[in-house]
Amino acid sequence: MNIDPYFELIPQSQSDQLLRGWGYDLLREYFSIAQQLPVTNSPVIELATGTGRMCATLSCIFPTILSGDITLNDLPRVYQRIPEQFMERVNFVQLDMEALPFPSKSISTLVCLNTMHEVSHPHLCLQEMIRVMNPKGTLVIGDFNQTGFDTMRRIHEIVYHNDHQEGFISTDEIEKILTSSFHYVHSVTTPLNITYFASDKR
Repeated sequence: MNIDPYFELIPQSQSDQLLRGWGYDLLREYFSIAQQLPVTNSPVIELATGTGRMCATLSCIFPTILSGDITLNDLPRVYQRIPEQFMERVNFVQLDMEALPFPSKSISTLVCLNTMHEVSHPHLCLQEMIRVMNPKGTLVIGDFNQTGFDTMRRIHEIVYHNDHQEGFISTDEIEKILTSSFHYVHSVTTPLNITYFASDKR
């Protein structure tokens, strides 16, 4: 799949513009990760919506996306990022990652990128994601590497005038938990992130 045409469809945020000026492209990283997901007609679940970067990315590739977040206050910004021709592919739901509103073993594809450092109880959130995964499904969890955290700290100082925290769980811890819960786990390293693909739940 040639992703280049989609970059002009997804508007750049101020953060995207700064990142590209420094030689990084988070949107391209998201596309490279999303393209490695298995093809599916089932809904792809995304946690959390945030400003819509991953939601917009997924909408270019998959026919049905359900994106959830603790608050839907940022939806106006999200709607601006999703290409108009793909808007009907996306639905939104307000949810708490510590108590996901999905039955156990019911989700075939779940994506959670650059979110674990934001939550107060990441281990509980991770266990919830594992709980809802179908044994044949694929769980994708990624977060910033040290370069990513250092770069996002600069972004937050410039754009939001605050600090950017690294959270309460490391990517090494995430990998260990996934390895204990899934038979198959592999990592994908991009300039700002490390992302784990987990499948075949134990």
